[in-house]
Amino acid sequence: MSNKLLLKFLTSTEGKYFSLTINDIKADENGNPLVTDEEVNSLMDTIIEKNIFLTKYGDLTGKKSAKIVSTNSTSVALN
Repeated sequence: MSNKLLLKFLTSTEGKYFSLTINDIKADENGNPLVTDEEVNSLMDTIIEKNIFLTKYGDLTGKKSAKIVSTNSTSVALN
């Protein structure tokens, strides 16, 4: 199983957003994500506070959404 963290931020340009995807987030031995809501909120707050990303829509000004996306894959036997 593969897990991604999708973060979406508000920007200083009204109606425009900045998205950030973090691949292969920490997971347990069964592939279940181990990231907590508190960790995600803290990460997003730090990214906004430190102003570390330059976007075409200006500074990041707030949090819009966050999602953990898990995908499974199964190999298919080819004849």
